[in-house]
Amino acid sequence: MIETILTFYIFVIMSAIAKIHVYWIGGGVWPGKDKNDLINKVLGQGDIFPSLLSCIFVIIVFILMALFPLISYFKIDLGLINNYIDYVYLFFASIFLLRASLILIPNMENKAHKLFILYNKKYYSPVCFSLFISYFVLYLNYK
Repeated sequence: MIETILTFYIFVIMSAIAKIHVYWIGGGVWPGKDKNDLINKVLGQGDIFPSLLSCIFVIIVFILMALFPLISYFKIDLGLINNYIDYVYLFFASIFLLRASLILIPNMENKAHKLFILYNKKYYSPVCFSLFISYFVLYLNYK
Protein backbone atom coordinates (compact mmCIF):
# COMPACT_ATOMS: atom_id res chain seq x y z
CA MET A 1 0.00 0.00 0.00
CA ILE A 2 2.76 2.46 0.94
CA GLU A 3 4.56 1.60 -2.29
CA THR A 4 1.49 2.61 -4.29
CA ILE A 5 1.07 5.92 -2.46
CA LEU A 6 4.75 6.86 -2.74
CA THR A 7 4.96 5.84 -6.39
CA PHE A 8 2.07 8.07 -7.37
CA TYR A 9 3.20 10.86 -5.03
CA ILE A 10 6.58 10.96 -6.77
CA PHE A 11 4.93 10.84 -10.18
CA VAL A 12 2.59 13.76 -9.42
CA ILE A 13 5.24 15.98 -7.78
CA MET A 14 7.99 15.34 -10.34
CA SER A 15 5.54 15.76 -13.24
CA ALA A 16 4.39 19.09 -11.81
CA ILE A 17 7.97 20.29 -11.39
CA ALA A 18 8.77 19.26 -14.97
CA LYS A 19 5.68 21.15 -16.19
CA ILE A 20 6.79 24.27 -14.32
CA HIS A 21 10.12 24.08 -16.19
CA VAL A 22 8.23 23.79 -19.49
CA TYR A 23 6.24 26.88 -18.46
CA TRP A 24 9.52 28.75 -17.83
CA ILE A 25 10.81 27.78 -21.28
CA GLY A 26 7.66 29.35 -22.70
CA GLY A 27 8.48 32.64 -20.98
CA GLY A 28 6.52 32.23 -17.77
CA VAL A 29 7.87 33.93 -14.65
CA TRP A 30 5.81 32.42 -11.81
CA PRO A 31 6.56 32.41 -8.86
CA GLY A 32 8.25 35.70 -9.68
CA LYS A 33 6.79 38.97 -10.86
CA ASP A 34 9.39 39.36 -13.61
CA LYS A 35 12.48 37.57 -14.90
CA ASN A 36 14.81 38.98 -12.22
CA ASP A 37 12.38 38.11 -9.43
CA LEU A 38 12.10 34.57 -10.83
CA ILE A 39 15.90 34.22 -10.88
CA ASN A 40 16.13 35.48 -7.29
CA LYS A 41 13.44 33.08 -6.06
CA VAL A 42 14.46 29.98 -8.02
CA LEU A 43 18.19 30.22 -8.65
CA GLY A 44 19.29 32.37 -5.75
CA GLN A 45 21.78 34.46 -7.69
CA GLY A 46 22.77 35.66 -11.12
CA ASP A 47 21.26 37.74 -13.88
CA ILE A 48 20.69 35.12 -16.58
CA PHE A 49 18.12 32.33 -16.63
CA PRO A 50 19.59 28.96 -17.73
CA SER A 51 19.72 28.21 -21.44
CA LEU A 52 17.01 26.41 -23.38
CA LEU A 53 19.22 23.32 -23.60
CA SER A 54 19.78 23.32 -19.82
CA CYS A 55 16.05 23.58 -19.17
CA ILE A 56 15.27 20.77 -21.61
CA PHE A 57 17.88 18.55 -19.93
CA VAL A 58 16.34 19.22 -16.50
CA ILE A 59 12.85 18.50 -17.84
CA ILE A 60 13.99 15.17 -19.30
CA VAL A 61 15.68 14.18 -16.03
CA PHE A 62 12.59 15.12 -14.01
CA ILE A 63 10.34 13.14 -16.36
CA LEU A 64 12.60 10.11 -15.99
CA MET A 65 12.54 10.54 -12.21
CA ALA A 66 8.74 10.74 -12.34
CA LEU A 67 8.30 7.70 -14.59
CA PHE A 68 10.88 5.41 -12.99
CA PRO A 69 8.78 4.49 -9.92
CA LEU A 70 5.76 3.82 -12.17
CA ILE A 71 7.83 1.59 -14.45
CA SER A 72 9.12 -0.29 -11.41
CA TYR A 73 5.68 -0.48 -9.78
CA PHE A 74 4.05 -1.93 -12.89
CA LYS A 75 7.05 -4.25 -13.33
CA ILE A 76 7.78 -3.15 -16.89
CA ASP A 77 10.82 -4.98 -18.19
CA LEU A 78 13.78 -2.64 -18.56
CA GLY A 79 16.28 -5.30 -19.53
CA LEU A 80 19.63 -5.02 -17.78
CA ILE A 81 18.53 -2.14 -15.55
CA ASN A 82 16.09 -4.47 -13.73
CA ASN A 83 19.11 -5.77 -11.80
CA TYR A 84 19.87 -2.24 -10.54
CA ILE A 85 16.45 -0.79 -9.75
CA ASP A 86 17.21 -0.57 -6.04
CA TYR A 87 20.40 1.38 -6.78
CA VAL A 88 18.49 3.81 -9.00
CA TYR A 89 16.07 4.45 -6.12
CA LEU A 90 19.02 5.00 -3.80
CA PHE A 91 20.68 7.35 -6.31
CA PHE A 92 17.50 9.44 -6.68
CA ALA A 93 17.04 9.49 -2.89
CA SER A 94 20.62 10.72 -2.49
CA ILE A 95 20.09 13.54 -4.98
CA PHE A 96 17.05 14.81 -3.07
CA LEU A 97 18.76 14.43 0.31
CA LEU A 98 21.64 16.56 -0.94
CA ARG A 99 19.26 19.15 -2.39
CA ALA A 100 17.17 19.26 0.80
CA SER A 101 20.39 19.69 2.82
CA LEU A 102 21.15 23.03 1.14
CA ILE A 103 19.14 24.61 3.92
CA LEU A 104 21.86 23.53 6.37
CA ILE A 105 24.74 25.26 4.60
CA PRO A 106 25.46 28.32 6.74
CA ASN A 107 27.51 30.17 4.11
CA MET A 108 24.70 29.99 1.56
CA GLU A 109 22.87 32.89 3.22
CA ASN A 110 25.77 35.17 2.25
CA LYS A 111 25.78 34.10 -1.41
CA ALA A 112 22.12 33.54 -2.31
CA HIS A 113 19.36 36.13 -2.61
CA LYS A 114 17.16 36.48 0.48
CA LEU A 115 14.07 35.47 -1.51
CA PHE A 116 15.76 32.20 -2.49
CA ILE A 117 16.65 31.51 1.16
CA LEU A 118 13.03 32.14 2.16
CA TYR A 119 11.60 29.95 -0.62
CA ASN A 120 14.20 27.27 0.04
CA LYS A 121 13.25 27.03 3.72
CA LYS A 122 9.52 27.24 3.09
CA TYR A 123 9.07 25.15 -0.07
CA TYR A 124 12.09 23.69 -1.87
CA SER A 125 13.82 21.85 0.97
CA PRO A 126 10.64 20.32 2.44
CA VAL A 127 9.55 19.06 -1.00
CA CYS A 128 13.02 17.65 -1.67
CA PHE A 129 13.10 16.02 1.76
CA SER A 130 9.70 14.40 1.11
CA LEU A 131 11.01 13.11 -2.23
CA PHE A 132 14.13 11.76 -0.49
CA ILE A 133 11.95 9.87 1.99
CA SER A 134 9.69 8.58 -0.79
CA TYR A 135 12.53 7.29 -2.97
CA PHE A 136 14.35 5.86 0.06
CA VAL A 137 11.28 3.97 1.28
CA LEU A 138 10.79 2.58 -2.23
CA TYR A 139 14.48 1.56 -2.18
CA LEU A 140 13.95 -0.25 1.14
CA ASN A 141 10.76 -1.92 -0.10
CA TYR A 142 12.39 -3.04 -3.32
CA LYS A 143 15.24 -4.94 -1.62
